[in-house]
Amino acid sequence: MLYVIEARDKPDALEIRLAARPAHLKFLDSLGDNLVLAGPFLDDNEKPCGSLVVIKADSLDAARAIAAEDPYVAAGLFASSEVRRWAWAVKAPAGL
Repeated sequence: MLYVIEARDKPDALEIRLAARPAHLKFLDSLGDNLVLAGPFLDDNEKPCGSLVVIKADSLDAARAIAAEDPYVAAGLFASSEVRRWAWAVKAPAGL
């Protein structure tokens, strides 16, 4: 099953994001084939202001547990985040 992790950064948190980014990228890489796609939301000035991550997980609880392991969470980057079940309906790659 696919899950979307959608998170919004705290205001003025770019330094937190940049400091935690190497660990965040390592974390994403550790997900292997369970990571479908990931990237930042950008503000009007093209600066990161949030994250969108799509993962494969067996359940909503498992997806929430994965989301909680993100180093951005430990760094206190996010003002809010949500994990939701998602269906890729249009132009989905084979096997998803």
